[in-house]
Amino acid sequence: MSTIRVLGGTGFLGSRIVTALGRLPGARVESASRHGAVRVDVTRKETFAALDDSDLVIDVSDATRTPPDELIGHCLERGITVVETTSDSRCVERLHQRFRSANKGALVLGGGIFTGVSNLLARRAAEDVGRAERVRVAISSSPFSGAGAGTIELMIEAMRTATITFQRGKRAESERMLPGPAVDFGAATRPTLVAPFAEAYMLHESTGADTVDVLFSPRPAMLVPSFRWMPSWVGRTSVGRALLRGYFTVLRRWLLSGVASGVELYARAEGAGAVRERRVFAPDGMMAAAWAVAAMAERVLEKRPNDGACFIDDLCELDATIARANALAGHESLRTVDTPAR
Repeated sequence: MSTIRVLGGTGFLGSRIVTALGRLPGARVESASRHGAVRVDVTRKETFAALDDSDLVIDVSDATRTPPDELIGHCLERGITVVETTSDSRCVERLHQRFRSANKGALVLGGGIFTGVSNLLARRAAEDVGRAERVRVAISSSPFSGAGAGTIELMIEAMRTATITFQRGKRAESERMLPGPAVDFGAATRPTLVAPFAEAYMLHESTGADTVDVLFSPRPAMLVPSFRWMPSWVGRTSVGRALLRGYFTVLRRWLLSGVASGVELYARAEGAGAVRERRVFAPDGMMAAAWAVAAMAERVLEKRPNDGACFIDDLCELDATIARANALAGHESLRTVDTPAR
């Protein structure tokens, strides 16, 4: 029997992941938090020992406000595998650089739907064209409906973080979100922004593509100009962050409380004269993320990586992950739509 502990397992997404993991055969699943059955506080090293007999730790805590670096280091030193679910771009890059050469345990970056399924989708499109020269990922969701408080922190961080892309092998940064092209997600064509999400760095590393960008289409569309024109300095002060937190909380709890939390993912890869587009739909983004994490966790336990930091698309494959997630859910939580190769 494998022991899986979910750090932040009492939260909005974490509790759903605990439920999904509970359907894995031969797994003992426990929630780890400051007030959970297993008492762990990311800010207090003396509590980390409660994880020492874990086979797998899944971090769903708010990595934006409470960096998990020390806790992950503690786990890796003891040969424990950690799956990190954050989409915070700076956190993901920092963790990859810090632990990529670790000689004990393993850190798997990209558990979830984005990052996560988005990486698997783009990796599959890149493999379809052989040597991908350009990879584009687009994400459409309603970030303030059907989500928890951690999503708010991620959006605030996105407003104050430099947007990273890779253009012809060179890293490019922009202080604010720039307008992106309209993207056909299948259900609709939507406006986008070039977003500071972690997939840009991750896919540049894992696919070797020279050009990588990530687009975000928040729903409803009225949010696009809000993200575009909000001054980045607002998120860099405590007062500004408090105002944004209040504004987004109003959106999440009242104005957008009835908006569906569906997620639409699009990936496009170009290389060797070929183009490949792929799409994934999830009617309930948060529950789809939970089922996907459970499927990914099962695969990680099977492969038992022990070579420092890697990305989820180094271990998992798109179709198998979606098939297993849907089997665990007992319904179609995620659906792929293929586009003929060109």
